[in-house]
Amino acid sequence: MNIIKHSLRYCAPLCTITLLSHAVLFSNEESGVEEPVYQLEEFVVSAGPVARPIDDYAVPVTTLDASALRRKSGNTLGELLDGQPGVSASSFGGAVSRPIIRGFDGSRVAILESGLSTGDVSETSPDHAVTIEPLLTKRVEVLRGPSTLLYGSNAIGGVVNVVGRELPREQPNSALSGSFEARHDTVSDGDTTVGYTTFKEGPLVVTLQGLERQSDDYEIPSHPEAVPDEPQEGDTLGSSFVETDFYSVGASWFFNEQNYLGFSVSKYDSFYGISGHEHHHEEEEGGQEEEEEEEEVVALDLERSRFDAELAVFEPTQWIEAIRVRFGYTDYKHVEGSDDEATTFERESWELRAEAAHDDWSIFSGGIFGVQLNDADFQAIGDEIAGVGGGAAFGPPSTTRSQAFFFSEQINNNGSDLYFDVGGRVENQKIDADGASNYSDAAISLGFSSIWKIDEGKSLALSLQRTERHPNATELYSNGPHMATSQYQSGDETLEKETAYGVDLTYRNRKDKWEATASAFYTYFDNYIFDEFQGNQIDDEGRRSNGGIGGIPEVGFEEDHALNEYKYVAADALFYGLEAELDYIAYRAGDTTVRLGVLADYVVAENRDNNDSLPRIPPLRLGGKAELEYGNWNAGVLIRRSYNQDDTAPNESDTDGFTELETDLSYSYDLGNGMLVTAFARANNLLDEEIRHHTSFIKDKAPRPGRNFTIGARVEF
Repeated sequence: MNIIKHSLRYCAPLCTITLLSHAVLFSNEESGVEEPVYQLEEFVVSAGPVARPIDDYAVPVTTLDASALRRKSGNTLGELLDGQPGVSASSFGGAVSRPIIRGFDGSRVAILESGLSTGDVSETSPDHAVTIEPLLTKRVEVLRGPSTLLYGSNAIGGVVNVVGRELPREQPNSALSGSFEARHDTVSDGDTTVGYTTFKEGPLVVTLQGLERQSDDYEIPSHPEAVPDEPQEGDTLGSSFVETDFYSVGASWFFNEQNYLGFSVSKYDSFYGISGHEHHHEEEEGGQEEEEEEEEVVALDLERSRFDAELAVFEPTQWIEAIRVRFGYTDYKHVEGSDDEATTFERESWELRAEAAHDDWSIFSGGIFGVQLNDADFQAIGDEIAGVGGGAAFGPPSTTRSQAFFFSEQINNNGSDLYFDVGGRVENQKIDADGASNYSDAAISLGFSSIWKIDEGKSLALSLQRTERHPNATELYSNGPHMATSQYQSGDETLEKETAYGVDLTYRNRKDKWEATASAFYTYFDNYIFDEFQGNQIDDEGRRSNGGIGGIPEVGFEEDHALNEYKYVAADALFYGLEAELDYIAYRAGDTTVRLGVLADYVVAENRDNNDSLPRIPPLRLGGKAELEYGNWNAGVLIRRSYNQDDTAPNESDTDGFTELETDLSYSYDLGNGMLVTAFARANNLLDEEIRHHTSFIKDKAPRPGRNFTIGARVEF
């Protein structure tokens, strides 16, 4: 296996020539019957006005429609997308899992709700949940690679765009439609009920949605604390419980078949445990001193209220193909900590995005241009640093404002098989922080791409891009303990924007029965910002352990109340890797279809200042899948191997590999009158493997759930 890994390490840069910037030109969603999971889709619905064939994208794109999402059935966005080519997941207990694209996480992966930011604080810390419910999702699109030109500097690593039903964007075929579902998970004794319904009365369309989820601490195949080469009995992971409610109402007025003005309001509440906390104490019993370990209950109570408005106008003029204007306002708050210590995080934000797509003009065969405005007030106030002065947990309250203009244009190819795109973005950002140095700078990103359509269904896409990302308030101003992550975090007010230079090569081959996609990427960062473990611990009085964990501490150092010290630093960095996927229809006759697939991905990330590996990079993964459709029956199996990760950063432990085996089975019955009933069952981690994601901050204290069976039923009408 080392031979394979080192071969990939050195072959990746040689296979790569150019990187992203193809215009992600958008579309309103098409109505109609949902397509089968592996049917080759011709169009991608994205966060903007017009549709383009998937083969017109230079950046690798993965799309999951509603039927594919139901088969995956993840309770978090990270779980839902984990295993897609180039996409892995972080994990932080039962409620938090965020997608990682090509090793990028946090503020480098933009998570969007129908083209707008979620307004939560999931990018600031790994214990903060993404406020998106996968079971209410209609479609998910993953853009792997830099997408800064159209989506902002926080999309330097990729984009996950979640298309929901909260605001009607199309007219239904009937006056009343909807779906209701109930399911049960054995690993956590969890129950979820979810549903939506849509009403149509003339030009008015109204949608109602709701979800309730409640689960206990989940079962794990081993002891929470990782003990190398020592067998452990199964247990439950403390503080992995989840209680979530989500409700929304939305309405749109359609002026004609496509044009509409819509509004929606939603409320998301979640109370969940933060795993990986324990403390030690000693008791006298029988004249002997015994050490006991107790789990400390640390939890997070989250509330998010959101208002959205959207206007879409198609073909308003002969030159303009579509115009879309979107506005989102979010009021977010959560309280995290224990009975003794707690911190309140608050974020109030709004975003305005206006964009237009045009037809042929001069030397351009089509393109998009627009503006994007963001404003966010953030503060974290609480008890966590009472021992070192009290006040704001991470830093001073701050206000972040940004304004951007962007464009992406396809150059007229005059009938040739070569297509060229150019694009750019100018984004100004200003951060005002109380009692600290303010940040103000402009980020300029440029891109060029080319697609060679070799034959029908066969293409080679080459792209290059120079992108810039602003540091955020957490990276600049954090300064204090964070109980949920067991970290003492320090920012750096002197940090400057980071610049990425990348090249990307993507090959696609689509035939009647199979589709193959392979990508290679190479990205160099100037001033890459990341949180680095300092090898020390800090107690609640601000004393350090000096020589690192196990070293000689300062006088009075209290180890039982100490946190690992992390600091945001900047260094030159290099990311490169490969990803590939093949889907094949092995058999089709009558109402029987057999589909097979394989996938692989691998990424290397290096600190070029000292040639060390960067932290929390996913390992090499190989997988295979099979699906059977037989009349009203559907069945599938997936097996995926995640290999050992021993290319670790300083002070970072290795992570053992594991094998995941998943199966699913469903039966659908047509009741007539447009009603469909489906019973389903799914098994995750069927081998009951001890799964610890190397991408997790708490991997050594919080493994993933053990063997789980999900059973449920769904009614569609």
